[in-house]
Amino acid sequence: MTAQRRIVLETLVTRRDHPTAEQLYQSVAERLPEVSRATVYRSLDTLDELGLLRRVEHTGSAVRFDGNTEPHHHFLCTQCGAIEDLALESVQGHDELVFVNSDRRVADELAILVRGTCARCAKAG
Repeated sequence: MTAQRRIVLETLVTRRDHPTAEQLYQSVAERLPEVSRATVYRSLDTLDELGLLRRVEHTGSAVRFDGNTEPHHHFLCTQCGAIEDLALESVQGHDELVFVNSDRRVADELAILVRGTCARCAKAG
């Protein structure tokens, strides 16, 4: 683990806002001013390959990153775009979901993305 990768990972795990690569670059550059965008982007790819972070992807938005690698779901606010972690038990009945493997596919993960309005946007009305 290079020093740059360690700082990228440390920066990510302290955040709960599921930042984009660019947002992570900005945060890492505050700690390590000489770091390049390419280094941060390559570090994210490597950390993803090692299973040390999760990519959060949904249609119409840039890829976001999550330092929480424990199994969980996500809530996407359709108003402000915020992404929040949801505990597995917050989605009822997911234990009964089954991936039907008719084409010899191998599922590594079954992730649920809940779309709606976050508490902050609901309060703002």
